Amino acid sequence: MADSESAGGSGWLGFLAGVIVVALIGFAIFAYTGSQTQRTAQLELNMPNVKINPPDVHLPAPPPAPTVPPRAQPAQSAP
Repeated sequence: MADSESAGGSGWLGFLAGVIVVALIGFAIFAYTGSQTQRTAQLELNMPNVKINPPDVHLPAPPPAPTVPPRAQPAQSAP
């Protein structure tokens, strides 16, 4: 019976060790990301102001729209 009583404490010890490891990992991530400042890039393009006229494109006329075929008349029943 002495063996089963001493084995119960190792579960709590493992749980506490796991909590401490997770806390240390969380603190390390917080410290790593908190110490870095957010930097944005400053981009400047010195392009000449050139006006380009759009080309004159003459497209052909579009094809006619599709038409719906006529419906068949339902057959009338004789009285």
